[in-house]
Amino acid sequence: MAFIGAAVAPVSARAVRASVCTSRSVFVGARVAAKVAAPVAAVPTMKFEISENTPFEINPVIIVLSILGWVVPSSLPAPIALTSGTGLTQAFLSSMNSNLAAWPKGPAGDDPFWTLCFLWHVGLFAALIFGTIGVNGRKSGRFDDI
Repeated sequence: MAFIGAAVAPVSARAVRASVCTSRSVFVGARVAAKVAAPVAAVPTMKFEISENTPFEINPVIIVLSILGWVVPSSLPAPIALTSGTGLTQAFLSSMNSNLAAWPKGPAGDDPFWTLCFLWHVGLFAALIFGTIGVNGRKSGRFDDI
């Protein structure tokens, strides 16, 4: 089961630079020292884990290839009544354009735009999820037995 956890990463005192700024005041004629607050002990960061301390790498190449891996096949024409014989991507974009032409009135609840939007995004997110699982699984050696 996948989960996302927030972790606190310790930061050394050397990483935070504390400087002292000195300047001479024209009005008083004395040296004034401005001190920076004490260095922060820890900075919260987000780390992603798949399960039991397994690191999860987010790779932009996988994201781009997964998007292309969904958009190209979903653009192929198919004899589906909902898409009128075009691809899912073309039907979704034409539905978007027809709804934008009626701006500011939005799509009705029974407009096929909602079905096309749901199907297109479910397919996109499935391609992204399976692409990242496949690449990260291959890197970690989880599929070596297969």
